[in-house]
Amino acid sequence: MKKCINIEKIQKIGLFCRLNTNLNKQIDFLRAICLQKNIELVLLGQEKINLKDLQELDFLISLGGDGTLLSLCRQVYQAKIPILGINAGNLGFLTALSFNEVESFFKDFFESDFEIEKAKMLQITLCKKNKIIKKFAFNDAVFSRDNALMANVEVFFENKLFNAYYGDGLIIASSSGSTAYNISAGGPIVHPWSEIFVLTPVCSHSLTQRPIVLPYGFELELKVEHCLLYLDGQEVIDPKKYDKIFIGLSKKELSFIHKKDRDYFQILKEKLNWGK
Repeated sequence: MKKCINIEKIQKIGLFCRLNTNLNKQIDFLRAICLQKNIELVLLGQEKINLKDLQELDFLISLGGDGTLLSLCRQVYQAKIPILGINAGNLGFLTALSFNEVESFFKDFFESDFEIEKAKMLQITLCKKNKIIKKFAFNDAVFSRDNALMANVEVFFENKLFNAYYGDGLIIASSSGSTAYNISAGGPIVHPWSEIFVLTPVCSHSLTQRPIVLPYGFELELKVEHCLLYLDGQEVIDPKKYDKIFIGLSKKELSFIHKKDRDYFQILKEKLNWGK
């Protein structure tokens, strides 16, 4: 896809990682690569990022596992700044670039040999009286039961009952998040370029409930009982505190930097043993 980084004008790169982990060698290595090109590497704390601080940065590096990248995505979605995910965790499906590949990647990168991939996030709109709060999730928004009672999730589209789910909960996953909790619950694998989202029931109290794929432009209203809402497994929301909840794909997009020969289907095989 079309690149949005001018290699010759790069001056500052932001580095987002868990500073309490043992990543000093990796950080020093990245800093040395930047120094060779007279580029400043700016360390960003794990706390809330000030969007004004991102204005001087040309792109961001997420160093860690997929959880680190998910946290970064929800914080910087408004900044329209590209993100490079480098895996220093365990699975590393979203952060598919291993640290062993970093040196060769940047050699190609500074020769403009890379690709930019766009991905839409889920937008969660919370309404309470006259107040509207917008939240975003990159992988999924999950309604999960909070006690021994079954979760009751009613989904409406254009004020008409779309479906009712009874069981352990309901996963609403983006295309990028289709390979996370969604796939474990029997949902489909969706290529990340697809502008769709998926509804997948969790342990449904019905033999006929199946996942469904919905297009960009659909906004669903959800009325729920006996459950909590989890965004990317990292942020918890109590639906009882809000009058209405709406979920759909956001107009906002995140941009990810990838090596040019990245093979999504090969990553599925290596990381998830797809088809084996």
